[in-house]
Amino acid sequence: MNNLVVPFNDLTRIHNPILKKITNEIEVMSKKSSFILGDYVEEFENNFSQFTESKYTIGCANGTDALEIVLRALNIGNKDEVIVPANTFIATALAVSRCGATPVFLDNDEYYLLDTSNIQSFINKNTKAIIGVNLYGQLGYNKVLKRISKENKIHFIEDSAQSHGALQNNEPSGKHAIAATYSFYPGKNLGAWGDGGCITTNNKQLADKIRFLRNWGSAKKYIHNEKGFNSRLDPVQAIVLNEKLKELKEWNAQRNEIAEFYLENLDEKYHLPFPVNLNYHVWHLFVIRVANRKKIIEIGKKNFIEFGIHYPKTIHRQKAFQDSKQYLTKIKNADKFSSKLLSLPIFPNMKLEEMKKVVGFFSQV
Repeated sequence: MNNLVVPFNDLTRIHNPILKKITNEIEVMSKKSSFILGDYVEEFENNFSQFTESKYTIGCANGTDALEIVLRALNIGNKDEVIVPANTFIATALAVSRCGATPVFLDNDEYYLLDTSNIQSFINKNTKAIIGVNLYGQLGYNKVLKRISKENKIHFIEDSAQSHGALQNNEPSGKHAIAATYSFYPGKNLGAWGDGGCITTNNKQLADKIRFLRNWGSAKKYIHNEKGFNSRLDPVQAIVLNEKLKELKEWNAQRNEIAEFYLENLDEKYHLPFPVNLNYHVWHLFVIRVANRKKIIEIGKKNFIEFGIHYPKTIHRQKAFQDSKQYLTKIKNADKFSSKLLSLPIFPNMKLEEMKKVVGFFSQV
């Protein structure tokens, strides 16, 4: 193969064209000495509410805090249980643990989404919420999860850390949940220049509570009615996100073009991740399954192709959760897939020759 380097992601390709606009605005901000919350954060919150068709957006420090703040705002804590997927980033379960509740791990289906087929058997008197993760860039079975939650008088929360701009039947993230949470980690489809996150909701009472919980539990300076967080979205990140939000639809469209190229040209033996019906996938990750992952990654490095793994070990088998009742419990699909999952390079402004090299690589290994 040729010596063309194919990175797993290249943020410079989306940052360079908008770099001057961002740095100019940051310079203006510095002259105003507006460093905590303020107009820039409020502007982004309003813009993101429009983008997600939600009434309220509350910025915070990161996606993990966003989840924990929502759980605490819903009065979920000690002795409560929250259903979460076994295959996702550990932050979803950590947020549950940090507020004192117990994560209950549920399997995923063939599309890597929370399996709803036997979810009812996991619900008991201690269950207070279900967190559905819109994994890899597509929305889960959110209408079904909303119905199940309503029938059992529990809350449904969407973890939308990987699904900025995703749609289901033309409806965005958060449409069927009491709240949706987002991460703006730099590698996300909408990423900051550091950490950042937010919560969207259509519930004013919940939004008001979230807003003062993120700010030390204070609605008025030095008056603290609850034990809150120091978890605010930084104005510098708000400037970055405001500028990048203008480009997000185009970047997501490019991700779809790359995914379509992969789907058309890769062999189906790799369990290609076709979207669920009626989903507009935003392809945060393009994940296939391979039998000899370690070897493929090693050969890829020799051929200058970088791959990722999302995720190499299910959460319920992590040492951090060895006190869980489900530690080492067999969870069928999540455990079966975890040793095979491989993420391919996919990012805006990826070149056709890079896509062809990835496809060519898999035709030879």
